[in-house]
Amino acid sequence: MDILKAANLALAFAIEIVMLVALGFWALVAAPAGWVGWLAALAVVAVAIALWAIWGAPKSARRLKMPGLLMFKIGMFGAAALALWVAGQPLWAAVFAVAVALNLVLAQAWGQE
Repeated sequence: MDILKAANLALAFAIEIVMLVALGFWALVAAPAGWVGWLAALAVVAVAIALWAIWGAPKSARRLKMPGLLMFKIGMFGAAALALWVAGQPLWAAVFAVAVALNLVLAQAWGQE
């Protein structure tokens, strides 16, 4: 069981990284080609990192408490799934959403807030 709990924590970290990639990819696709797209992607990723660092990071002094933390995670991960969908990647959006749902359910069941 400890291996499964550790795997779920690793999945949580992977989901956080994929969230940033998905949001950056969406911004790159949605913005005009060239340096403006890259700047938009960088800005979107920077905002997501800042929000996560303030309210979602485990060691943040302002980390949200449950159920606010769960709602924040659902919002951030939901935005990333939607970003993938809008960027023309519906399969990856669905895979990501399923991975997020599995991770959040298991984290709640195992007390891995």
